[in-house]
Amino acid sequence: MPVGLLEVEGTIDVGQFWPEGRSDADTTKVVVNVAPDAIRFRKNDTAPFQPTHVFDNAKVKGRTNTAAIKNGKLTIRLQGIDAPELHYQPSPLSPAEKTGLTDARRQAYHELTHPYRQFLGATTSKALHDFLGSSAEPTLTCRVFTHVDAPNEVFDTYGRLVGDIEVTVRGHKVDVNHWLVEQGFAYPTFYSSMNDDEIRAFLALAKTARAKKLPVWKHLARTIGAFDFDLREPKTNETGVLATDKGPVMLPKLYRRYANWSARKKAKVTSQNFQKFLGEGSGGKPDTCYEIGDFLTNGVHSATPRNFAEFVEGGKTIKFQPEGLVFGEAPSMLVGADGKAIKEF
Repeated sequence: MPVGLLEVEGTIDVGQFWPEGRSDADTTKVVVNVAPDAIRFRKNDTAPFQPTHVFDNAKVKGRTNTAAIKNGKLTIRLQGIDAPELHYQPSPLSPAEKTGLTDARRQAYHELTHPYRQFLGATTSKALHDFLGSSAEPTLTCRVFTHVDAPNEVFDTYGRLVGDIEVTVRGHKVDVNHWLVEQGFAYPTFYSSMNDDEIRAFLALAKTARAKKLPVWKHLARTIGAFDFDLREPKTNETGVLATDKGPVMLPKLYRRYANWSARKKAKVTSQNFQKFLGEGSGGKPDTCYEIGDFLTNGVHSATPRNFAEFVEGGKTIKFQPEGLVFGEAPSMLVGADGKAIKEF
């Protein structure tokens, strides 16, 4: 379990969130203050914080190859949560999928690659926008923090820093990740990079939100229905969609895979059913996960890895609870300007 702590002092622009902007409730961008100690790290609770510049000119290599800091901005994936999608666009076809594919089917798939949304995607995004905006300031100072021991543990495979964001709203310090789960605007979604204390904190918040039947729990889907190709990203300030933004919501991680399959199926890129598609995973890499009890008892190195598809039956019935699984974190590597791996702060 990581005992180190990385902190980033920065600012967050409220206007980036829908309906003003495009950001949804679980990914945001933080502007890093230009200061000697804007990013700092301590090895453990008793060690002092030290400024670190290991991310300057560094790149994250994973499913993308992207700069860790772009134009003074960090992209944050809010750790431990998954909010309903506001604008998920089906993934590009892999080289294997394109092999032997007719131009007509490639074009058919292209015509289906719109940014789709889930029910509550607009509602939860606006809730976060309004909460942060209640301070009547266009930008808020914030602290991003994550428990890690090495630089390579900080970013996910898409180059996003995985952590919590703390802001002060109307005189109170608020952990945005916790607030979203506490208010029923996001599901707890765990990854193997998280430590036990972080997971248990979300479990407690989710238990209360579920008992109160708050939004994402009230609408939690038990089955997978037909994909709605008409449910798409709302335009800026298109708040009229909020009146009908209610309906079954599956865990967004499952929704993203279902969107990928649905577009491929409709365009006749694949003949697989959803169960087989989910079992094989993206690019032949199935989603690895662990049952929560097994993970907390035995840890990532001893818990039994499972295929995510095991928890969906017949491509239709959802057999897991959002907080019941811990997903394997896809690999990434942080490298310096010289192309060498960065191993220490």
